[in-house]
Amino acid sequence: MARPKTHRERSLFIAWIIELVKKHGRATTKDIVAMFGLHRGIAEKYMRVAVKQGQLIRHGRCGIFREQRAVIDFDM
Repeated sequence: MARPKTHRERSLFIAWIIELVKKHGRATTKDIVAMFGLHRGIAEKYMRVAVKQGQLIRHGRCGIFREQRAVIDFDM
């Protein structure tokens, strides 16, 4: 069984997720799981926190986006 993540490690993962989304415009749960090797449930938890902290937008099951304009462009 894997050891629990420390508060510092969790904070780093969340900061990396925010940075990733701001750089690329969008990230899905699958992207986060593949990039960081996290369990899907943990990745979703970190994404929810990243949305609150980073002023990101969650759009259904499509992932998280950096701004509303990116959501509109994705839908088109």
